[in-house]
Amino acid sequence: MSVDATAAVSPATTVRHRSRYWGPIAVFGIAFAVYAATFSHGFVSPDVWSADFASWHLAKTGSPWVNGLSMPPLDGNPLRAQWVSHIDGHVVIARSPGVVAASLPAYLLLGGAQMSVIPSGLSAALLTAVSTLLIYLVVVRRRPPREAALCAFAFGFTTPVWSVAANGMWPHTLTVLGIAGMAWAADRDRWWLAGLFGGITLWGRLHAAVIVALLGLLVGVRRRDSTPVLRVGLVSSASLGVMCIWTHWMYGTWNPTSSYDTTPFVDYDHVSIVNQLGMWVSPDKGFLVWTPVVVLLVPALMRSWKDLPDWSRSLVYGGLVYTVLQAALNRFSGGEIFYGYRLTLELLTCLTPALAFSAPRMGTVARRLIGPVLAIQFLAIVTGAVADGGFVGDAHRWTSNSFVLLLDRVGPVSYLTVVLAAGLGTLAARLWVRSTTTTP
Repeated sequence: MSVDATAAVSPATTVRHRSRYWGPIAVFGIAFAVYAATFSHGFVSPDVWSADFASWHLAKTGSPWVNGLSMPPLDGNPLRAQWVSHIDGHVVIARSPGVVAASLPAYLLLGGAQMSVIPSGLSAALLTAVSTLLIYLVVVRRRPPREAALCAFAFGFTTPVWSVAANGMWPHTLTVLGIAGMAWAADRDRWWLAGLFGGITLWGRLHAAVIVALLGLLVGVRRRDSTPVLRVGLVSSASLGVMCIWTHWMYGTWNPTSSYDTTPFVDYDHVSIVNQLGMWVSPDKGFLVWTPVVVLLVPALMRSWKDLPDWSRSLVYGGLVYTVLQAALNRFSGGEIFYGYRLTLELLTCLTPALAFSAPRMGTVARRLIGPVLAIQFLAIVTGAVADGGFVGDAHRWTSNSFVLLLDRVGPVSYLTVVLAAGLGTLAARLWVRSTTTTP
């Protein structure tokens, strides 16, 4: 290339070239730094602690048996059977294979003689930062880099992705990663990789298989092409087979559901309207209560529906079906000792690409409100993500909210902070619109 040709490259082209490389690095770096600085170091749910204990013990001894070992958060707990099973005279932790396996590398590298949740917390921070990066990489193919970054950070910092998935090794740490990875792979027609990420999703929560299956099936039917169906099905099925090997080693059975002892759980009513509605509008665990930005974007989603990529529509269907199934299998609250919702994180991840692609078709009202709404969502999530506490018990899911509980503890000044956040969000949104319309 001649000197003159090189000099003729426009500034806009140079910026795009730089953002192609520095954009992903910045998104991942910021997300991991924040998550690593804020994950829970001490007070964690027994769900998380038990999985961490299993990973630490496996890394230390190579054996799944925890016979005679002291487990302070579980010892004496009346619900101990939810986390500990007895198999052929041995004691073993009963948790999803994914949450145990995902932390093993960190415990092999950083684990010590004493149990600690730090290696697992760092693993959760790393995997969730990868999930945030994948959302950015999906959106940036259709929107400018800074809009893609905004979408990624809205996903990662204004939702319980931060306060749950990045806060410790929950099953949702794996499912969020798996679904974000499926979106990234499907957008590039890399169906073998979509199946691999689907397998990660299964290792997090087995019944999330419905999302994996619908992605491959609906895209295949839409395109009249068996390739997505076969490739996603083959690789995810292989992952399921490996899971069966894992459960046979851990629990002495090929049944992939054996990682959980379901006998202590309540026999939930599979047609409970209250349970279904709780997933959406419960004051403390409702999907729309914690992420009202979805309500703002639904009209734009409807306007854009026919123009969206087929795989993004398939993920929406998968997320909705999964959520209905989840509400039939478990109480909407999803347990205790976590901030925000967790059982609809899969739905959130399934919706995110379609909502991000639809955002340019927002109406006037949505454009005016999205800034303050996202600002308040961020304030609500950061309040619980940086500190332990504010957990609402099962008996108060319909009458209390964790964020409001924390605001009440601080006093009237905290409510002024909410108003200030809304004002700053409004200002930031107006400055954003002005800059995007005046940039050449």
